[in-house]
Amino acid sequence: MQTKLIIVGGGAAGIVCALTAKRENPSLQVSILEQNERIGKKILKTGNGKCNLSNLNMSEHFYNHPHELSIWLNQIPISEVQAFFQSCGLFLKTDGSTRLYPYSEQATTVLEVLRYELKRHHIDTICNVRVKSLIYEQGWIVKTNQRDFKADYVVVASGSLAQEQTEGYRILQELGHRLIPLVPGLAALKTKEKLRHLQGLRVKCQAGIYEQKRLLHQDKGEILFKDDGLSGILAFDLSRFLTKGNEVALDLLFDYPHLERELTSLLTWKELEDALMGLLPKMLVWEILKRNPNRDIKAIVKTIHHLSFEVVATYGFEWAQIARGGISLEDINLDFSSRKQAHLSIIGEVLDVDGASGGYNLHFAWLSGMIAGRAIASFEKNGK
Repeated sequence: MQTKLIIVGGGAAGIVCALTAKRENPSLQVSILEQNERIGKKILKTGNGKCNLSNLNMSEHFYNHPHELSIWLNQIPISEVQAFFQSCGLFLKTDGSTRLYPYSEQATTVLEVLRYELKRHHIDTICNVRVKSLIYEQGWIVKTNQRDFKADYVVVASGSLAQEQTEGYRILQELGHRLIPLVPGLAALKTKEKLRHLQGLRVKCQAGIYEQKRLLHQDKGEILFKDDGLSGILAFDLSRFLTKGNEVALDLLFDYPHLERELTSLLTWKELEDALMGLLPKMLVWEILKRNPNRDIKAIVKTIHHLSFEVVATYGFEWAQIARGGISLEDINLDFSSRKQAHLSIIGEVLDVDGASGGYNLHFAWLSGMIAGRAIASFEKNGK
C-alpha cells in the first residue's frame, strides 16, 4: 500500500515540495489540493509577470529571521535551486545585476515547466478544493468542501493573505500553532501629504525611516510617486520596517555632498528656481520651493536631502506582494516539520518569514519546499 502525501496549496512552495518528495522517493503517492481553478496563480504575478524567481546575491540578511535563514540557505545553496530548475528544463538568466529570471522573461514559462514536471511524475493536482480542517486519527483526514481525503503526511503550503484568501492560518491555529500578527508587506505607502501633483514621477534616491527623528532603516532605490503616497521597489522594501506614524525621508541627491556650495555658485548668475531645474524634475522643484517659501538656501538644501512624508498606512493585503507575520518559526523544526503535530509540515508564505524584494520571497518558497520534500521522502524511506 502506497504512502500518501497531501500538499495543501498549489503555489510555489507546494509545487516544489511535491516534485522534490516524489523525485527523492518515487514510491510516494503525492497529491496537491488547490483552492483556485488552477495551480501556480500567484507565480504568474511575480516580477511584473517576468517571474523574478531568485537572486544570486543570496544572504540571510535580506530576511526577518536571519538565524534560521542562515541554516536553511547553507542547507540548500542558491546553486542547488538553480540546478533544480535546470533539471526541469527551465533556462535561466540574470537581469544584468543579480536578479534571476527565466530566459523567456515570462512567468508563464516557469509555471508551464513546473506543470509538465508534475504530470511527468504522476503527481495529482486537484483544483477548486477548499480545505476546511485537518484531523489526525491514525493518519490525517483532510476535510474539504468536496470530500474527505486521507493521508499519511500533510504539508500546509496555503500561502498568505497577500492578493489571496486562505484558511491556512486558522487551520494551523486549531492544531496548536501560534500566529504572529499579520500586516501587509512589500506594499506601497499611504502618506498624510497629498501628492497628486507628483503622481507618476519616478526618482532614484536614498530613503530613511524615522521614528521621532531616530533613523530606523535606510536603503537606496527607486520611488514612484502616487496621488496619495509612495510606491516603487524602494517603497516596497521600506514597508517591511514601517509602522503607522513613521516618517519617510528621501535624500534626492545623496551622492552630491557639496550641493550647497555648488548651488550658491550657480546663484551668482541664475535664479534659484532655474538653478534647481538643472538638478531635479520640475514638479519636485516646485514641491521643495513650496516647503521653503522664504527661499533660504540652507533650508532648501536640507529639504533636498531630507524630503519627508508622514506614513499613515500601507496599501492593504489586496495590493501587497507578501504578508508580514504568519505561523511562528518556534513551532517548526529545521526540516519544516511541525513541533505540534506528527507527520505535518508547514512551508512557504504561511510562515512568519518575509524577505526583501528581488526574488527573496519566492526563493524561500522554493527552499522550504525542497527541504520539507526531502525530509518527508527520507522519513518514509527510513520507516519513520
